[in-house]
This record gives sequence, C-alpha cells and structure tokens, in this order.
Amino acid sequence: MMALDALGGVRRMRCRIPYQGTPGWNTYVGLARAGVTFCFTLSTRPLATTIQDLRAFARVAPGAIWAIEFPNEPDLNPVTYAGKTDRRLGVRTGDAPALIAFCTEAHRLIRATPELRAVPIIAFNDYMQREQVGLADFGNSHIYPRQNADLNSIITRWRDRVRGAGFREGVITEWGRTTGGGSRNFTVPPVSLEQQGELLAGDVKRWLDEPMLKTISLYELFSWGGSGEMENFGLFDRDMKPRPAASLLRQLLT
Repeated sequence: MMALDALGGVRRMRCRIPYQGTPGWNTYVGLARAGVTFCFTLSTRPLATTIQDLRAFARVAPGAIWAIEFPNEPDLNPVTYAGKTDRRLGVRTGDAPALIAFCTEAHRLIRATPELRAVPIIAFNDYMQREQVGLADFGNSHIYPRQNADLNSIITRWRDRVRGAGFREGVITEWGRTTGGGSRNFTVPPVSLEQQGELLAGDVKRWLDEPMLKTISLYELFSWGGSGEMENFGLFDRDMKPRPAASLLRQLLT
C-alpha cells in the first residue's frame, strides 16, 4: 500500500489469482479492503479449484475483482488441458487447441458463477486474438518499447490489432522499461534510471489519451536487486526507495 500511495493513490493491480489457505490470501484480502482492485491472471490448475478461490475472494472482498485474465504468455508456457498439451510457441501460429479449450471452459464457468458473472474477461496476450472474441471482453498485448521507438506508431499498430481482431477495447497487461541487463536482453536493451522515469511518464501520459485503451499495467512495481534485466523493471527498489519513475508518475497522476 505504501508504494501505491507513493504513486498518488493507484488502486489497480495485476496479479496471479490468490489461493485459499496460503499466506498470500490474507495479503490480497487486506489490499482489497484498503480499496485495491485486481486483474487476476488464471493459472492452469484445475478450473473447479480456481473458480472456488475466485468465488471465495469475491465474497470476502465484493467488487475487488475488476477483471479476470486468461493464462499469461501461453506461447512460452504451453497449456495442458483435458489430457492434451500444446506445443511450445504453437499459439504464435494459431495451433493451441488445449489453450482454447481451457479458455472456453473458463469462460463458461465464470459466466455461470453469480459472484463472477459480471466481471470482464481479458484475452491472453498478443496471439490468437480473433479466436478469443466471444470468450473475452478485451483484447490484450504485452509491449516493451525500445528507447527511441515512435510511441504514436506503437499505439496505431496496437489499435489496429485490437480492432482488427473484433474487440472494441483492449488492455496492455505488460508495458515496461528495464534498467538492467544489456544488449542481449530478452525484451529490449536497458535505459538509465533517469531515462526510465522520463520515458514511462511520457508513455503513460500518451496512453491515457487513447480512447480504446481500458487500462495499462506497468511491469512492475518493485525492482528486486542485482543487475539483471528482469529484476530491474520496477518503479521502486526493494527497500521501498522510489526510483525517478515513481516520482514522475506521481506528478503525472496527481
């Protein structure tokens, strides 16, 4: 909560779904009772268990689930469902029958559950967006822009992709700029702390003017130490010290 308050009162988060009976459950409930609302990303454990947990959370924290998202990056994390496993990267070429079967059943169960029936569903990211129309309410992308990328061109391509798939609105569930790693990063090369702050503030300001965008999730809230790529996307250091990005975003949002 301290980090969210330091950003000017941000109250939306994207997280994996909470599991009943775990220490994290109480953390989620506490945040919800403090006014945080969540986009919960589905795991691929049995759907009956997932629906039980989501239903229980909706009961103890009414209104705290603003969206449910289909599995994260299924191209890199192939889904196993009903005895079938998709091949790695298959979703990138439209070959993901287990994933689509999983999403179809998840949609059916969510819409059949009174506590979840009205919660919007977010498509899995980037690939097979057209195949998810009717199952999801919003298209979805992950975008990691290079330092000198043309933001207007990125937004135009995103808008065309969302509209072309058949969605009226879309979300970006991951947008980030790392300060770690090097030229061989999996996402994009790093920028300095100062550049990260200036770029992210400019990114968010521009995206807030995009009428087709429902929400954008910055990846991520905390940096976790070390010098690696994935540990250095955060707006705060792990000791809660704000990075320049946090201060500039607070100025933008307040």
